[in-house]
Amino acid sequence: MRDNKSIIEEYRNADFEKRLYFFLSYRSLRDEFLEIDQSDASVKFSAKPIKIKCRMCRNWGQRLIGALNLN
Repeated sequence: MRDNKSIIEEYRNADFEKRLYFFLSYRSLRDEFLEIDQSDASVKFSAKPIKIKCRMCRNWGQRLIGALNLN
């Protein structure tokens, strides 16, 4: 039988397909796996810069000023 710590470490370093295999194979460790996935997702989300703003938000200030300008 494998040590839980080594399984969790393998899960942490695995790709998506292998993580799915571990998740389905080791039911008792699913809570730990979910915690790892959530922490990975939050790190990736916060580290990813926003490249393109939505079209509605791009020039909202200029549109507002133009709409209020009654010349």
